[in-house]
Amino acid sequence: MAVGSGWKRALAIGLALAGATGAAAATPPPAPKLIVVIAVDQLPADLFGRYRERFTGGMKRLADGVVFPDGYQSHAATEICPGHSTILTGRHPAATGIVANSWFDRKTGSSVYCVAVRGTADPDARGPQNLKVATFGDWLKAAQPGARVIAVSAKDRAAIMLGGHHADAVYWWVDGQGFRTSPFAGPAGPAVTAPAEAFDRALFARWRVTPPALWPAAPAPDCAPFARPHRFGQLMLSGTVPPDAAAGVETGDDYPARTDFQDQLRVSPIFDPLALDFASSLIDADRLGRGAATDLLAIGLSSTDHIGHRYGNGGAEMCVQMHALDRALGTFMAKLDTLDVPYVVALTADHGSVDAAERLTESGIAARRIDGAALLGELNAHLRQALGIAYDPIVGDEPQQLFINVAGGDAALRARVRDEAMAWLRGRREVARIFTADEIAAAAPPKGKPADRLSLAERFHESFDRERSGDIIVALAQYATVGMPRGLGDNVAGHGSPWDHDRRVPILFWWPGVAPQEHREAIETVDIAPTLAALAGVAAPAVDGRCLDAVTSACP
Repeated sequence: MAVGSGWKRALAIGLALAGATGAAAATPPPAPKLIVVIAVDQLPADLFGRYRERFTGGMKRLADGVVFPDGYQSHAATEICPGHSTILTGRHPAATGIVANSWFDRKTGSSVYCVAVRGTADPDARGPQNLKVATFGDWLKAAQPGARVIAVSAKDRAAIMLGGHHADAVYWWVDGQGFRTSPFAGPAGPAVTAPAEAFDRALFARWRVTPPALWPAAPAPDCAPFARPHRFGQLMLSGTVPPDAAAGVETGDDYPARTDFQDQLRVSPIFDPLALDFASSLIDADRLGRGAATDLLAIGLSSTDHIGHRYGNGGAEMCVQMHALDRALGTFMAKLDTLDVPYVVALTADHGSVDAAERLTESGIAARRIDGAALLGELNAHLRQALGIAYDPIVGDEPQQLFINVAGGDAALRARVRDEAMAWLRGRREVARIFTADEIAAAAPPKGKPADRLSLAERFHESFDRERSGDIIVALAQYATVGMPRGLGDNVAGHGSPWDHDRRVPILFWWPGVAPQEHREAIETVDIAPTLAALAGVAAPAVDGRCLDAVTSACP
């Protein structure tokens, strides 16, 4: 009997039994040949809920599976790299070591990008060397040597965090070039690069013949009510679709490599379909799901994050993106159906987000805009004057993780800087709470405490690493938007806070024949990896997450 037909017969029997006994869900394939994990960058739970009833494609199908609409990235460092590091490791960032997109290295006095590779002359070297733990893909390959692990994303840090240490191929988009990899992220020989080069050549050739429409000329009718002008900081946007900046993108023979085109490509609804189309081509090129072992395909989708930053998530731009994501996932899921093998799909997000402060204020939410660079500048100016020093003693890429950098490592001066900085910050309206590194280190939550009940200090603890985290930890005001947009291309909204609007994300599981279930339990993204391990029949190491009985009865 063929693999596909045998699986379908078993599934039909399972469905019949489920209907006869009134079971809550069909049993998922006992040994899926392909597991697909999709991470939508910046998909807060409330955005998923807002558009859920409007979905008709792939998001609709996934939302009819086993749904946890109120899942959590339980930590405070709600950024891309930390969030992606939790999804397939089962560990919080405190264990993965990925505490931010970038952090200050006290030994070298420089900033470290989360997937940058140190000790090489190649400035573009990217890999998982900063990730301190193994991923589900690593567990899978150790248990099933024939398993293949492939990761694809528009962003290097998303693909690398999902791919882990022993992926067979890891790809991300490089502006003007297409999908590329690095030998530090995994194999980079012709067998890996050829499929990407073929895809890129064909893509750019099509674009030169028929320039792509970055945004639909006539967006969905239900998006029209959101198309309203707004002033964000010092920036005035019309709110129309296509957005103002996209309307001025030039084309020509060289336009696929043009900076203006690449910028607007990222901030458009056609960017996610590129990643999904490339992933679909890899399914064929690598015959994923057709081997003796279980294969893993991890996909990071970035358009929602780019659009959310540039335009916020409450306007017509995000409405158009949600419809585009739904359609693209529908096409991709249809591709999976043609494989005729048992498969499972899990979808979640690396973090949530908050809409632009100005639009939140219109809806009655006490939001504010914070100029993070100005805040740090004022803090350092105060410290220079108060302590009589001639340099800025506080460094950091953003105002929530502050590092004390004093000349000669003077311990007494460090303590004075810390105390004076915290006293100054306590008097600022933008600041909700302040902690020292020692306070956060001591704030380990009790084992099993639900993510929605963690204190602020406990949330920070879940993404705290003594070597990589700041000396002063700052919780800015809830609903605050950090950044002051001044011109086209500036971001108007963001994320990165310890508040629930940045922590809450949907977590969805789907497979052919699943009976719809909805659970309001506050599960976490660290629960995904041990659950997938159980589905694949792979033993998971000790992790922070737990296997979800609602998804599979194979939990240990």
